[in-house]
Amino acid sequence: MKDQGTNRPYTLSLVAVVGPGLELGANNQLLWHISEDLRHFKALTMGRTVIMGRKTYESLGKPLPGRNNVVLSRSGRSLEEVLSQVKDQAEVFVIGGAQIYRQTIDLADKLYLTHVRAPLPDGGVDVFFPPVDPRQWKEVMRKDFPHGVKFPFPFSFVTYERIRYR
Repeated sequence: MKDQGTNRPYTLSLVAVVGPGLELGANNQLLWHISEDLRHFKALTMGRTVIMGRKTYESLGKPLPGRNNVVLSRSGRSLEEVLSQVKDQAEVFVIGGAQIYRQTIDLADKLYLTHVRAPLPDGGVDVFFPPVDPRQWKEVMRKDFPHGVKFPFPFSFVTYERIRYR
């Protein structure tokens, strides 16, 4: 699907799991492990290109199977170069980390955020997702869960689309 606001032939989407204050992680790790969210992430990204920063790649430990993994680093290809080379994809996903989210949120067409309502770790949080401006984004889908099978706290899968003014 061609994006209405750019010349890109694909939709650029950001995927993240965030706390109430858009907390993302601590010590290069996710704050929560929710099996339902992992399945949701896999369903969204399988067969697609996923773009991530070096630290996110290192935290994964290996390429994500069934996806075209693109790792950005200061010494490698630029974000602009990577995005200009995407071919034959309806949707491309940015999967972290915080620095890459900050670089891409103004370019993004969609956000897939899992909002988690759970306690933050005692040691604190050191990375955050960029602010989601309600003047730029509209919620188009929400699925709420009172808890997961193994996760005792509420969470929601929320999809946002960029508001395009004509």
